[in-house]
Amino acid sequence: MKNFTLILVLFLASIQLTFSQTETCDCKTDLDFIVEKIKAMPSFKTQIKGEKATQFENTYTNLSNQMKQPILIEDCYKMLLQQMVLVNDVHASLSYTKTPINKEDLKDTLKLNDFKASNAFKNHPKTEYNLNDLKAELSKKNDEELEGIYNYGDDLKIGIYQQKESETLVGVVLKSNLKQWDAGQIIVYATHTVGLKYNLFYYNPSTRTPGFVKSISFENGRLWIYKKVSNTNNEELPIKDQSNWEFRQLTPDIQYLYFGNFSSFSKSNRKAFIDFYAKAKKELSATNVIVDLRSNAGGNSKLSDPFLKLLKKKNVYILTNCFTGSNGEQFTLKLKALKNAKHLGQTTRGIIAYGMNYGYNYNTPSGNFNITPTDMNFNKYIAYEGKGVTPEFALDFDKDWLEQTLAIIKNTPK
Repeated sequence: MKNFTLILVLFLASIQLTFSQTETCDCKTDLDFIVEKIKAMPSFKTQIKGEKATQFENTYTNLSNQMKQPILIEDCYKMLLQQMVLVNDVHASLSYTKTPINKEDLKDTLKLNDFKASNAFKNHPKTEYNLNDLKAELSKKNDEELEGIYNYGDDLKIGIYQQKESETLVGVVLKSNLKQWDAGQIIVYATHTVGLKYNLFYYNPSTRTPGFVKSISFENGRLWIYKKVSNTNNEELPIKDQSNWEFRQLTPDIQYLYFGNFSSFSKSNRKAFIDFYAKAKKELSATNVIVDLRSNAGGNSKLSDPFLKLLKKKNVYILTNCFTGSNGEQFTLKLKALKNAKHLGQTTRGIIAYGMNYGYNYNTPSGNFNITPTDMNFNKYIAYEGKGVTPEFALDFDKDWLEQTLAIIKNTPK
């Protein structure tokens, strides 16, 4: 298996220097700050030992040596990420606090023109390829290949291609309906980690703010917010317009539960959980129960685990997609441990082994970045971190997932 942590470091180091800004920062002070926060995380304490500890310290030393002079802010961000990715912790994140252009400025022609005349715009990284040639080549790619032409909604058409002699894939704007983007500008870099998973260094399509997102699946022509133009199948996504808590009787012997998330931060969601649990406790009577966890981003186990007792004696059919994460994944594994449970759909996100109890985040000394460290340890799930939980039954992306599940239930021997 690839040492995908090392690949990530090489990937971040290989992204060309953007020179998109003239403003610099004291990157070494920020590096020391984030290393202090990283070392306090449970994920660091459980993982970074022996050779990994040596790699962590060597990376710190090498980065420090490159930071003896002020560093361009965006380049500093990429260097700090090299240190962060050495810990396999998808929850932990480092964000970029500066916004090149905000949504209000986009409505002001003078401000928009000023932005397009700035170094941030003119010196943004661009592809070296002729766009017409690139379009022609990428249009030949099939849906199973990551290379190809993608849509970002109706706003952008993006070409993703493999960079020469590199692990990095590059996404370039081919056509833009957004005034803040020009064709030829690079909007995303992707690197393979393990299995179907990729990490993305990207620019926000609206504000153009740099960002980094981990453990993203490429499947069904979808890479996070980008979707192949030749693939319109979206059956892995949740049913539209459902509430966060849904209970339905599908047939006399099949009931359906949808859990949008298990967040306890919202008073209204906690109240909805109490009402929903009372309803399920009273009315859950069918032999077969479909538990839909598609795009469930997690939350508090106090809102998920009470349902385990209700489902213990049922035939349970669990649905997940690539956006099922955190406590949604933990709940998936707990359900799978039940005697009569089957897991269907798509491999989950892989953001499962750690978490944030208090949700603290910290601006770095320069004020240019914000780190969100983890403080919860679910290291027993480490085998799934950055990889996800894979279902026993993969469902087709071009057919309704509930209909496929009903067919599986019908054909399951009694």
